[in-house]
This record gives sequence, structure tokens and C-alpha cells, in this order.
Amino acid sequence: MIAYALLPFLNPARTRLLREQFGDRFEYASHGSTSFLAGLLKLSASEAALVADPLHDPAVRRAVKAERQRVITLADPDYPLLLSEIVDPPLALWTDGDRSLLGKTSIAIVGSRRASPYSVNAASKLAGDLAARGLVVVSGLARGIDAAAHSAALDAAGMTAAVLGTGIDVVYPRDNRRLFERVRQHGLLLTEFPPGTPPLAQNFPFRNRIISGLTRGTVIVEASARSGSLITARLAAEQGREVFAVPGSIFAAGSVGPHRLIQYGAKLVHDVGDILDELPEALRPEPSPVAADWPAELSDDLQRVLAACSPEEPLHIDTLAARLEQSGAALAETMLQLELRGLLRAVPGGAYVRIVK
Repeated sequence: MIAYALLPFLNPARTRLLREQFGDRFEYASHGSTSFLAGLLKLSASEAALVADPLHDPAVRRAVKAERQRVITLADPDYPLLLSEIVDPPLALWTDGDRSLLGKTSIAIVGSRRASPYSVNAASKLAGDLAARGLVVVSGLARGIDAAAHSAALDAAGMTAAVLGTGIDVVYPRDNRRLFERVRQHGLLLTEFPPGTPPLAQNFPFRNRIISGLTRGTVIVEASARSGSLITARLAAEQGREVFAVPGSIFAAGSVGPHRLIQYGAKLVHDVGDILDELPEALRPEPSPVAADWPAELSDDLQRVLAACSPEEPLHIDTLAARLEQSGAALAETMLQLELRGLLRAVPGGAYVRIVK
């Protein structure tokens, strides 16, 4: 299985054909002729010969031996049970981090790479609440919603797993390097692509089936009509998993995807309880105390400024100063205090948005 996973031309569709033909006894493929395998899988004669006997090549045998310790195969007892149930499970998963997360209850949160402040807040709130209750937050380590979900889970001292569309040693996008390292150290990185695989566009839809296949349900937070996140939602539905959607403004292009999903039967998510209600009763965590909107130790002045900020739309500091009848210099110091406490986030253009805890 590892040898097959190392063959770049043996994509999930071809692997599924092999499983349909031979079951999980892939050694039986060597009993078929090269011409039969070439016709079945639409391969060249040389590629079909590799499928018939992938370990014949000494270089492949060495690579399999070198990779064995960081790979989980479909034949291993610790392969994720839910993922093994989909129609085209990966034969091998490269991992880096805490493998035990693969056996825990998990929920996927995915969405737009160009996420609005409202959607980043929504994803962060849901991910933090799920992680605080002991669930694993799964996403794809992309910009926007994915990054917000991973970060919020880690900030809540919870668990998160990132499914990569690259090799396990390739950081993509590059500006997520710090987050990549945080997930590797405190969560789990996993991928079906061999080390060194670059971020090829055709690999990300394959990655999406793993995100949905690993989890009990997938939450879509902001997605355009043609978003890759909708592929993940479709795959989740096909896999018999729950599909959730966070509504947004009717004037935002990113709301089209979630709103269409809700029309087609996805569950509207207002808070984490809407997700937990759909889990099997034995897997539901105990409810947590409801947190205050902001820490009680904030001074009246800090609370007043925080209350004037929106969790949905960025507010420019000059507009806020006029609204609160304060000087810009004094307000800037207050905003900095709130930002350092993790209660406000600065966005480009001198504006701020309130972070929902």
C-alpha cells in the first residue's frame, strides 16, 4: 500500500478501481497481465508493470522502508475508522504529530480563503467552543477560515488536525508556516501525498474527501457559489456525514454557498449547540458554562470601547473616536490594550473588529 501511494499516477480513482477488482489483496494484481492492468486503469505499459509489482524496483523498496514509521496504511489497526468507510479511502496517510487524534470525535470547519471579519469570528468561535469541549477541529490549513479554525482550537488548548494537499514536509501557503509548526507540535498534520509533493491544484479536491471522511460533520463558514468548500460539503453528504452551514448577510457573495446549502437541507448553525445536537448521544460532550461577552476584570472604559466595536464589520478608529467623543491618541492606547488581551483584531486600513470568545 505504501508503494502504491508513492506512485504519482495512481490517483484515488485508479486506486478505487484496483480495490473493486482485487479487494484489499493488492498482491493479486500481480496475477493480472500488464495489458489487463493498463486497460483497467488507463495506464502505459511501463506504469502497469509497476502496478503489477511495485516492490520489484529496489528504489521503491528503499523508499517504503524509509517511510514506514510515519505512514499509517489502510491495513493498520490505527487507521481512522470513519475514513476507512468511504468509497475511496487513501491507502496510506503520512502523519506528523499526535496520531491519537485520529481516533477521537472530530468536526471539520472549512470556508473561504478571503474570509470576511464576520466569518473569521464565526469560525473562531465555533472552533474554540468545539475544542473546549474535547472535539478535534479538522480543516485544511488554507488561508482564511481554515487558519482561523486551527488557531482558535489551539488557543483554546484543544485539539486540531490539518489535512494537507501537499507532502507532509511542504508548507503551503508559506505565510502559514508558524501555524503549520503549531499544529505539528500540538496537533496533527496528515496527507495522502508523498513527501515533497508540491501544491498542485488537482490534489486539493482529493484532500477535501479526507477532511469530510475523517469527521462526523462538516461546517461551511462563508463560501462563494464555486468555492472548493462546497466540494467538501457535497463529499460529506455523499459519505453520509452531517453538513452544517453558517448563514451570513444576503448582500455578501460569500453567503451564497452556505445559504444554498441550507436550502438543500444543511443544518443552519447559530452556535455550537446546533452541531453537538447532531452527534450520536454517546459522543456528545457535557455542556460548558456560558462565558461572558468579555472578561469581568475590564475597566468601565475598556468595556465601553469594546461594546462600541462590532464583531461583524470593521470600524475605523476615527469613526469610533467620534462616536465615543474621545481623542484619537487616547483611544489608540485603549484599542492597543484590548488587542493585546485578544479582544480586538486590527484589520488593514486602521480599522478594528471585536473578537467573539
